[in-house]
Amino acid sequence: MKTKIIIMLAMVFALGNTQQVAAQMTPHEQETAKTEITKVVNRIFQSLESMDVESLFQPYSDSLKFNLFTTDGSMVNLQMAKYGHAEWFKSFSSMKITTTKEEFRFLPGNIVICSWQGKFNMTLKDGKQLKIDKFGVTFIFEKIDNNWKVIYQHSSALPPVQEIPKN
Repeated sequence: MKTKIIIMLAMVFALGNTQQVAAQMTPHEQETAKTEITKVVNRIFQSLESMDVESLFQPYSDSLKFNLFTTDGSMVNLQMAKYGHAEWFKSFSSMKITTTKEEFRFLPGNIVICSWQGKFNMTLKDGKQLKIDKFGVTFIFEKIDNNWKVIYQHSSALPPVQEIPKN
């Protein structure tokens, strides 16, 4: 009787642990993903510079698993992120973003973490110049319907500093 119970438990354990493990990308697939995601990240920052909310959020997933942490620590969904950026853009006449560093981590299942670091130079509508010398964004991308989509974003930055005009 003990033997039958042990065999039965072993079968249940063996059959219960047959879930498929997501495959890791090959080095060639990683390079392709890096190139494709770099283009998406560049489009995101170009849309920020042109202060175009609709274009900005096109590469973002509209699924329930999306969330974004803002620089003030708020966690928002896609609609709130769009609204917050639209409000933020109202105070600027221009924005220039410079990439200083980008790194990628490849996870199984077509998931990629992109760590971005850069600088922001902004002009307020009243003409004041602001700069952020250290701005970091962690994007998590997932390939959905053959497109890389942001499913998570966390932004961190030093507070903006007003630039004093040199006379």
